Amino acid sequence: MKKYAGIDIGGSFIKYGIVNETGEIIFSDKYPTDRKDPEAVLDRLTQIILRLKADYGIEQVGISIPGVINRENRLITSGAIDNLYLYDVSRILSEKTQTQILLTNDANAIAYAEKWLGAGKDCDNFVCLPLGTGVGGSIVIDGKVIKGRVGAAGEFGMVLMGLGKTEPVGYESSSFYCGAIAGLCRIYNYKLGQKDFTKWERDIETILASAENGQKEAIESFDEFYQNVAVLLLNIRVSLDPEKILIGGGISENKTIMQGIQTAVEQLVTRYTDMSAIGFPEIMSSTLGNTAGMIGAVSQFVEGEK
Repeated sequence: MKKYAGIDIGGSFIKYGIVNETGEIIFSDKYPTDRKDPEAVLDRLTQIILRLKADYGIEQVGISIPGVINRENRLITSGAIDNLYLYDVSRILSEKTQTQILLTNDANAIAYAEKWLGAGKDCDNFVCLPLGTGVGGSIVIDGKVIKGRVGAAGEFGMVLMGLGKTEPVGYESSSFYCGAIAGLCRIYNYKLGQKDFTKWERDIETILASAENGQKEAIESFDEFYQNVAVLLLNIRVSLDPEKILIGGGISENKTIMQGIQTAVEQLVTRYTDMSAIGFPEIMSSTLGNTAGMIGAVSQFVEGEK
């Protein structure tokens, strides 16, 4: 059975593994992501690919990566990885490892995986909304992942939720309202008076435990976060009318948080008469969890060889 290397570059970790043609992950591991040093990221990716090539004989590598990817398989933006878009990632890695490299936007990779093996398998119209360090997004219409003019369709993290008066304006985007780190953790630390990013509490479970123990700042932070996510979900529903909205990222695996989001949506829809009349799509966690990036990254190789 043919094997492929799947790599999922996130703001916290580079997850990698070997995926076979049925989507089964037969080996996986991870390294911390050096978000501030793009050359260190490229060096680490080279080491990973060469190791997997030596151990498993792979010739094709699918990489799920944050940022907008154009038709030439080049990054236009690079999300949480500073300045990685300045490098021709696929060409550099292909030359250094003598393998075929295919980049896939991280949110699109989730959509490909969920359509292939997950909650979107029997669904023609759905949206994936990863709530990770920031916010991603991908759109599936009539069974196809929609990429748009320059590959930026579904970049829900860029949606403005503030008034657009700050500098830079991106600080008022949904990533800074609805992301796990840039959103929830920022809200919580700001309420504690901690604005130094290097000293933030970033452990979602710790913040959740503080809320469950009655800490006012933690409770208020989750309430604000849930409301933010509900507003974003409502806007997605109005724009695209999907059958399902699949929430991804590690935060989606927490039942308490998912219930909090669901409750906030129900309360918002109840207050919005027109929305109550037309109803709301099913909201659920991406079923493939943290493996979706690796699986989705290689799915196009598999589909192309059918």
